[in-house]
Amino acid sequence: MDKRQRVILYLLLGVFILMSASLLIIKERNRRASETSVLVYFLNYDEQEEKSYIIPMRKEIEKAESVEEKIRFSIEHLLKGLTEEEKEKGLTNAVAENAVLLNVNVDGDTVYLDFSEGIERGGGTAMMTERLVQIIFTATQFYPVTKVKLLINGKSIKYFSGEGITDVEYPMDRDTFQYSVR
Repeated sequence: MDKRQRVILYLLLGVFILMSASLLIIKERNRRASETSVLVYFLNYDEQEEKSYIIPMRKEIEKAESVEEKIRFSIEHLLKGLTEEEKEKGLTNAVAENAVLLNVNVDGDTVYLDFSEGIERGGGTAMMTERLVQIIFTATQFYPVTKVKLLINGKSIKYFSGEGITDVEYPMDRDTFQYSVR
């Protein structure tokens, strides 16, 4: 092997080492971000299309060791509501301000979310539907959870709110309601 071939070989080896190191750094950074941030889904109304969309917003959380903890932190951020910056972007939150998340339990692909009765207060049918959509999308971002079952004060419910939204007797998933993510 002549000098020119060795130089090319060393350059290629150097590029390979730099690319490998960069990929490891990016992978570690993404892993840390996934441990300390979650998506919380809020609403945005498109006046031209006359429909609401759900918009994911990244929120920082404490490091969570389990899926239950990640879901708890995510739903608690949803219950806290919007920041001023998010409000200025035109986002809204259909989730009741006086609701409290009492318990989170994952069983297989279903998360059981136990709320205080405040989760059912305020708003009409459209707002109640949007509230469910926000909860479902926020809670189902973590593997293996794909379904949400709502409980109120530890008890299973058949209807959600005074509006009588049905289909909450059984676990709901992202396809239960026809909403698009932007």
